[in-house]
Amino acid sequence: MSEIAFVTWDGGGNVSVTVSIAGALRARGRSVSIVAPRSLRSAAESAGVSFEELGIAPPVSPEQRLRYLLDVTQGTEAMADRLGRLTSGADLLVVDCNLSWALERHFAPRTAVLVHTALGLYLPMWQQVLDLANEERGSLGLPPLARAAESWAQQDLLLVASVQEFDRPLPSASLRPVYVGPVGSDRHGERSMPARAASSRPLVLISYSTDALQNGPERLQRALDALAGLPVTVLASTSRLFPVSRLLVPANGTVVEYVSHASVMPSSALVVCHAGHGTTMAALTRGVPLVCIPGLGRDQEPIAARVSELGLGVALERDATTSSIRGAVTAVLADGRYLQRAREFAQRAGGADGAERAAEALLAILDRG
Repeated sequence: MSEIAFVTWDGGGNVSVTVSIAGALRARGRSVSIVAPRSLRSAAESAGVSFEELGIAPPVSPEQRLRYLLDVTQGTEAMADRLGRLTSGADLLVVDCNLSWALERHFAPRTAVLVHTALGLYLPMWQQVLDLANEERGSLGLPPLARAAESWAQQDLLLVASVQEFDRPLPSASLRPVYVGPVGSDRHGERSMPARAASSRPLVLISYSTDALQNGPERLQRALDALAGLPVTVLASTSRLFPVSRLLVPANGTVVEYVSHASVMPSSALVVCHAGHGTTMAALTRGVPLVCIPGLGRDQEPIAARVSELGLGVALERDATTSSIRGAVTAVLADGRYLQRAREFAQRAGGADGAERAAEALLAILDRG
């Protein structure tokens, strides 16, 4: 049986993409493993795939994030040696696009690179990190890492877990991506929405990141304050990052520790979010417009800008005030064209499960012999 190994890191939205595709392959009877930092062991094992530890633990403060990204993309010789040993029997290696060090060598007969967000939007942002890494490497007398577009184009498959229509044109003709659509564990079935009081008011979902560096009580409180008193029903989640008791919940709101996108998006009139790719696609592929307040993720500001550019919502600044959030929510709900465009986008995007389409694309590489 062919052995397929995923190599990834603890970067937030990329995790559910990797785990979902690995799980889809495992469900087809394939031998699958995930090679990742210790913090992702439970996520991998929950998908029924084997786990091998390799990589750097995520940072504990926003100030450490850039250092973390530089270390993630460069790796070390010891990490490369260990990856070689761990994947010595693999027929196919699926490498997260941010792990440049793992794409510099051939650890398996075939290699696919997995881009967990919109390729054209993300590439310029990630190249900036690579440029900083190469400056550092030059000062240490180390050879530069290949440019992202060049490295990704050289692999056997460039897999993009996004919708091509949402993306921007690619900067290089050498890039031949396969768009499989959004991928995430929350896309497996439309579960029923959590019980709440019946209301004729539109439901507004506040859904910020599951990354503790990008989500906290102050950020969520600002959005709750913005929606207080509006003729809407508010549902928000702490993503299990902090207790609900740290918040002042308005009379028109409910805050829970966790709610699946699949359970609530179909009933939502609007989503207030951090412009993470997963949340953005979860909303748009269900025809729900957005108010985007980007966080720390490199792709979040361009994603928010793209949402605005396509008329699918409003993009605000990272430090958006209560009044600006309130104004944006009011404007989107009052203008039915946002909802119309979001529904049209959902129809064009289709409802196919991205994890299954990704699994098919990866197995096609192995079938080529």
